[in-house]
Amino acid sequence: MSVAIFYSAIPPDSHLYQRLQTERALMLLVERLFPYGNGIFRFFEIEPAEIDEILNDVIEEHQNILGSESEATVWIDQFREEIRLTCEAYPGIEDRSTMLESATRIERRLSQKLVEQQVENASERVRSLIVGVQDFAPHLSGADFEYRMMFVPLSLVQEGARLLQEIDPNTFFTEQEDERGYNRTQFTGLRNLYLEAAERNEEVLVLVE
Repeated sequence: MSVAIFYSAIPPDSHLYQRLQTERALMLLVERLFPYGNGIFRFFEIEPAEIDEILNDVIEEHQNILGSESEATVWIDQFREEIRLTCEAYPGIEDRSTMLESATRIERRLSQKLVEQQVENASERVRSLIVGVQDFAPHLSGADFEYRMMFVPLSLVQEGARLLQEIDPNTFFTEQEDERGYNRTQFTGLRNLYLEAAERNEEVLVLVE
């Protein structure tokens, strides 16, 4: 798995979460903006010129969902406001995000660790934490969407946190396996995300680019 995978915690009781279940335009914006910046809750913190370029491309490519330029601007303004309100209501949500670029090695090593700990169905459990277990709002997605957005439900987030808590990131890879500490750093980000999301009863969105 050489593609990038993006993760973000999301509170299932948030207004944004509820709207993403019913409003296709908002769902599209989350899916298309997910890979930029440092997570969906920090998209509007990147350079203004880059924001404009990305949004202009999205508007041009998805008029069938976002409508005219003026209608699309309304959707974008609503999305920005939902991001702001969610960050206010759930402090630190913007930092509960991460990404993997070396998912294959981490998935393989994590599966080995869980097998050593005699965890049942270790590979399947790791796979669910890495790529999610089911589509998020599948009734809204379709051919118009560039990526497939998955999610990890709360019960599995909590189970994953319990499993990951037992693994020391500092010994996850040997020095020979990870000379520069790159994989260790990525694993630490994934582990912290699940621990923090579980503590706050949040689910995890997953997007494979």
